[in-house]
Amino acid sequence: MNIGLDIDNVITSFDSTIFQAFLEEDKRKRNKGIVNSDADHFINMFDWSQDEIDEFFAKNMESLAKTLRVRRDCKKYMDKLLADGHKLYLITHRAYPHYNDPEKTTLDWLNKHKIHYTKLVLSNSPDKTDECKKYKIDIMVDDRVGQCQKMRANGVECILMITKYNKGRKGDLPYAKSWADLYRRIQSWQ
Repeated sequence: MNIGLDIDNVITSFDSTIFQAFLEEDKRKRNKGIVNSDADHFINMFDWSQDEIDEFFAKNMESLAKTLRVRRDCKKYMDKLLADGHKLYLITHRAYPHYNDPEKTTLDWLNKHKIHYTKLVLSNSPDKTDECKKYKIDIMVDDRVGQCQKMRANGVECILMITKYNKGRKGDLPYAKSWADLYRRIQSWQ
């Protein structure tokens, strides 16, 4: 099978790293901390304006991306999927203004962590439907509920990778709680 994998929050521990950076930046801003703990995502927990959020990502995302950890058991199960004969397409929306050189930053990180895959695809849009169709992706794995719903509505099978911030919003989407769970789901999908 051709399997599409988003990078942030599927392969990386994106949210935990960026949340810590938000906490540190908040101390430098107004030091109010979390003002809305019921928000649907951590970026909405703070009293920041959208302009402040955009500015933070534009100034910090590329350097933070270099520090992301590999999600638990990800490498082990990606290697198993490749050994089983699947093709792994890393389909990610990393673009300006958050990244000056998204391809180099991403390739350097993948090489540093010895992540094996078939092809890296940088999407021009958060909606990865076109890329999934171009590369004949059988199953796409993403952490964003809206993107999974959009891809499914456009004929692309999608599995939601559960994170701290999306687990209560998964609705009827097929989902995986971990890489071990994802591996089992993919094996049973065949």
